[in-house]
Amino acid sequence: MKTIQVCIAMIMLAAVPFGCSDDDAIDDIKIPDAEETGIFLEQDLHLLHLSRQDDLIAEEIASLEEELANDPNNQGLQAQLEQLQENREINTERINFLNAQTDEALSDVSIRPRVPRLPPVPPPPLPCTCLSNLDFNTLQQLLLAGNEEAEVFSGTVFAENQEVIAEFGNLQEFEDTGLLSISIEGNIDFQGEVILQITKFFPPVNDVITYSIRGNINL
Repeated sequence: MKTIQVCIAMIMLAAVPFGCSDDDAIDDIKIPDAEETGIFLEQDLHLLHLSRQDDLIAEEIASLEEELANDPNNQGLQAQLEQLQENREINTERINFLNAQTDEALSDVSIRPRVPRLPPVPPPPLPCTCLSNLDFNTLQQLLLAGNEEAEVFSGTVFAENQEVIAEFGNLQEFEDTGLLSISIEGNIDFQGEVILQITKFFPPVNDVITYSIRGNINL
């Protein structure tokens, strides 16, 4: 099988591996390191967003379980707990979809260095603080793997006050890899905390979704 060498350094978070969840699917997330090159795999950003959602749900579940321990007959709390558990299962299914989508799309592509899948590790004490803002100092390009509905894809960088800092242009093929790329139009002339907002079609919900990732720009 032909292997195409694509030397890309992708996202690395705060030098702390994913361990905020006790769910193996979450611990298996592959986050590459791209803060130096500014080239990010979109699916990795989406996985990061979903893992943070999992942490929030896990905190809510832990809080409700503590309340139920003191009030075991409270049907309202029990209903809330069941709903949160269901939401977490759905979130995990979406994480599994993204992992499978990425693995399939990158089967013929060697992107280095992608960190190996991490084994489950004990979760830290709540609340989880292991996920910090990304470094977007060199943010320039997103790569898309396996997005059949890529024509609805868009990306925008906002400041905290919702001012548009930068927008991504048109999709193009990324070398001979089967991936698509989308690049920032112009240069970013801004310093401070920013929000990268991504809109795309997401097959598990058969609809267009929007999610956001926080980052910092310190030029």
